[in-house]
Amino acid sequence: MQVTEEECLKIAEDYLSSLAVEYLRPGHTGFRDSCRWEAIFRIPEVMDPAVAAVDPPDVRVWVSLVDRKVQWIHQM
Repeated sequence: MQVTEEECLKIAEDYLSSLAVEYLRPGHTGFRDSCRWEAIFRIPEVMDPAVAAVDPPDVRVWVSLVDRKVQWIHQM
């Protein structure tokens, strides 16, 4: 079953919410290949003028197009 970009982002949002990870909407997809898409959401600290820099400025997960499972992408 084909996953749309909207469905991909919803699956990713459900995953992040289940882990109590804060994120900002709207998200967007990044890298795409035949079996998974990258879902990217900025984090709230990016919008805080009192915070000089946020590294990384977003959270990213892989969403499988095959089984709709989600995998956290660790960023350095």
